Amino acid sequence: LFDTSPAYCQGRSEKALGIALSRHDRSKFLVSTKMSNFGNFTREASIEMYNNSFKELQVDYIDYYLLHSVGGGEDAMAYFEDRYIKNGMLDFLLNERKAGRIRNLGFSYHGDIRIFDYLLSRHDEIKWDFVLIQLNYVDWKHAEKLNDRNVNAERLYNELTNRNIPVVVMEPLLGGRLAKFDYAIAKKMQAFSKDATLASWAFRFCASKPNVMCILSG
Repeated sequence: LFDTSPAYCQGRSEKALGIALSRHDRSKFLVSTKMSNFGNFTREASIEMYNNSFKELQVDYIDYYLLHSVGGGEDAMAYFEDRYIKNGMLDFLLNERKAGRIRNLGFSYHGDIRIFDYLLSRHDEIKWDFVLIQLNYVDWKHAEKLNDRNVNAERLYNELTNRNIPVVVMEPLLGGRLAKFDYAIAKKMQAFSKDATLASWAFRFCASKPNVMCILSG
C-alpha cells in the first residue's frame, strides 16, 4: 500500500509515485490518496483535484480514498461543512465509490472530536470502509498530555471497532520519537529482547490490535 496526497512533497508526491508504480502490474499494489482541498474547497476545484489524482497516479481506480485531515480549522464543524457538505463533495465521492472508481472510502482524523463523532454517527448511512487515526503506545492513553487538542487513541480505536470499521494507523513512531530513547530507558526495553529494536516495540503495539488493518510507516 502506497499512501500519498496532492499536498505532499510540495505537490509532487502523486506524480512521482505514479511514475514509479507505472512500471508494475496494477493488481500487485494498492494506492491511497486524499481529498486535500484545504485552500480552495469549491466544488469545481475539489473535483479538479480528484480527477488530477488519477492523472498523476496513472490509475483508473483508487483503492483507498480519504477525506483528508478532518477535524482541523478554527471552527472545525463549519470548516468541514465548507469542504465536504455544502459543496456536495461527500455525495460526489459516495457516487464515485458506487461507480467503482473509489474502491474504499474513509477519512483521516486530526483535531476536534465532534467531527469524528459526527462522521461515525453517519456510518449506517455512509458505510465508511476504513478510518486513518494516529495510534501508538503513547497516544493510546496520553495523547491529551502531549497536546490538549488530541484525543486518546484508545477511544478512537474502540469507537471504530464497535462499528466494525477497520483502522489504518499513522504516526506509529510518534514522528520518530519512539525509535530512540535515553540509555536508561533503552536498556530496560532491550532487556525484554536483545534482538528487538526500539522502534519494533512501537510497531508491535499497533499490530497487536485486532482491528488494525494496516500500519503506515510514517
